[in-house]
Amino acid sequence: MNYAFLQRLLASVEEFEAQHKESPSDALADFAQWLHVRTSPSSDLATVTREATQAAETLESRISKLITFLYRYARFYSRLALDGSVLFAFEDFSYLVTVNCYGPLSKTELIARNIHEKSSGTEVIKRLLKQALLTEQPHPSDRRRRELTLSSEGRRTLYQVFERMHQEAHMVAGNLDTIERHQLLYLLLKLDTFHYPVFSQNRAPTFESLIETHFPQLRRMESSREGVPS
Repeated sequence: MNYAFLQRLLASVEEFEAQHKESPSDALADFAQWLHVRTSPSSDLATVTREATQAAETLESRISKLITFLYRYARFYSRLALDGSVLFAFEDFSYLVTVNCYGPLSKTELIARNIHEKSSGTEVIKRLLKQALLTEQPHPSDRRRRELTLSSEGRRTLYQVFERMHQEAHMVAGNLDTIERHQLLYLLLKLDTFHYPVFSQNRAPTFESLIETHFPQLRRMESSREGVPS
């Protein structure tokens, strides 16, 4: 029996459980996916890079830049997919899908589920109400609350673009094979789980307070750099 291998495996299990304390103890599939991501080679980045990395770029800055690029590619595809429909942008589609899946919802709930700023989300909702794709009515037991539901026209519009938006999702996944798509999904879910409370709970009013409250390690990194002699 290879005891060295078992020791490494047990160490990996311990690390996984420390990072996923709320996961069920028998989450074998989650552990397998996590382990696959951890052990996948990253030395072949040059084979999938379309332009040379700049000297000033860091690992983190490249991740941030490429996530932004991917968002812009997705918006480009979705704009063409929605051409000819009454929907103005991808946000219109995502708001209708959210109400269809989770409604009825208040305006605040709908905006929060789409990770939107209040002002931007309010504009989307106004547009959809004006087009009669959403309807608004009082809550049955709370007079202070009003709820949004999908109108019959909204449901018809949504179903008209479903196929195109399904194709758009495949376009965004691009040339990743099935295993790579699961890897990417795992990493994106991990990042979403990390960032969601930062965005939605006790939101910091300034960049400095954001660092102090949620990213204190950045302050420590800054201090350590300042202490290094030039």
